[in-house]
Amino acid sequence: MIKEEKGFLAAPALRRPKVSILASQGRIPAEIIEFLNASGGHSLIVKGQAGTGKTTFALQLTEELGEVSASHYLSSRVSDESLYNQFKWLRERLKPVVIQTGPKAPRTESKVARDALDQLTGKMQSGEESGEEESGPGSGGAGVKGDIFEIPIGEDLPEVEDAYKFVDERMPKRSLILIDSIDALAEHYGIAASRLINVFQKDLVEGSKQNVLYVLEGGGETRLDYLGDGVVNLSAAEHEGRRLRIMTIEKLRGQQVRQHKYLYTLDGGRLTAFTIPEKERLPHPKPWKPLGDPSKDDVSTGLPALDYLVGGFTRGRVIAFQISNLVPVDTVDWLRTAMVCNFVAQGRGVAHVPPRKGSAEYLREIMSPHLSAGAFDGHVRVFETTTLGGGLEESKNVLHMEGNKVDSDLKWSNVEYQLSKSERPFLALMSFDTLESVYGDKVLEQMSGVLQAVRRAHDVFVGFVTPGSPSAAKLANLASTVLHIESLNGSVVLYGEKPYTELFNLSWDWSAGVPEARLRPIV
Repeated sequence: MIKEEKGFLAAPALRRPKVSILASQGRIPAEIIEFLNASGGHSLIVKGQAGTGKTTFALQLTEELGEVSASHYLSSRVSDESLYNQFKWLRERLKPVVIQTGPKAPRTESKVARDALDQLTGKMQSGEESGEEESGPGSGGAGVKGDIFEIPIGEDLPEVEDAYKFVDERMPKRSLILIDSIDALAEHYGIAASRLINVFQKDLVEGSKQNVLYVLEGGGETRLDYLGDGVVNLSAAEHEGRRLRIMTIEKLRGQQVRQHKYLYTLDGGRLTAFTIPEKERLPHPKPWKPLGDPSKDDVSTGLPALDYLVGGFTRGRVIAFQISNLVPVDTVDWLRTAMVCNFVAQGRGVAHVPPRKGSAEYLREIMSPHLSAGAFDGHVRVFETTTLGGGLEESKNVLHMEGNKVDSDLKWSNVEYQLSKSERPFLALMSFDTLESVYGDKVLEQMSGVLQAVRRAHDVFVGFVTPGSPSAAKLANLASTVLHIESLNGSVVLYGEKPYTELFNLSWDWSAGVPEARLRPIV
């Protein structure tokens, strides 16, 4: 059994098992791991309102530090069994503590610095330590009654003594002491939290070169922030009525902070922070393996995660993607690649109005490596304007947009003629930034003929639109499926308006040589 005294758990020696790199990537930000792994001792304050994941952060940190630090955990939050039930992965890693009974054994020479602790204990025994603003009735620990200063029977600070003993037995190796929470421990003893932090800072961090993590109740700036070497704030907010979690690295003394705000999730009982992806060289493209349709009435999006979320694209319906201008271009390109390649790989036709900076040649460049020879030319038609330059007549894939009448330029019977050898359903993939620049703000009202033809043929109409564009609200009103893709604090998120979904982090996996979307709910 874990040692428990007056609501505190003392659980030493949390150790991380060997896990794959992929399994541990992207959880606690690398800056924090590097900060605690750096030479010397370090203290870290983790603060936030209830339910923001402070305990999860603290316990998970013991895993991600690996063999560099063994950990000793003090908690006032939950019982040992509740802790195991919530964090099942801890059960095999927490070592039992033998509770000492009878008179205390004489103290042996200590390797850990303890001048500050001895000074505090001495003041408590003499009644000099008043507990400042945090002492008083109902504190659950030491306190002043009249002229008498009372302390619990037994060791003056038993949980703190256990932590010092744990560090002492491991020295010169480095340990990690987790105090969850420092407010509750201070209240338990009737001592100001700042006083306890100063003791740990002087003895363990500065004197013995150990790492200490303090969980602090509540968010916002406090005077205790100045006492820690690092401060991390966990907060929960809302975005469009959906839960949003934000981790802010307020300071990490001596450590370069590459990204100071992270979106994160507590999905699966683990904390995962989402890093801003760096530009990387993609692996050699592989042939596209088509995904089957979810049903006879719905066709695959080309992305398993998206199929699971919305059930695919319903034939004869309009699907709208509202994509913020802050979303990286790569995300839009990989989304288009998945949709187009999945249709073409099944011999189906695609008619595409690319974004304003796109072209038929660029589309061929990014998609042809995933398709068999001749598949792109045989099944894809791209609408372009003459302003993009000459050579339009020479390309078999390009259809002309004159710019006068959209229903005539995008006439669906012309598309059907051009793609007469392609299987149905066809994909009409239209970027409204281009359509609005060519035909004006009221382009959607002029597309009734195209939309009706797509519906009659039971094809699929997918529109890409920016949230602030004139067509955004109109397209959303027509659509049976509306998905939003945005960039928040550098992370790409996706959520459904129709159907209503929670907020997801959207990332991409190229390990199989094709773009595959990864959706992780922010819960």
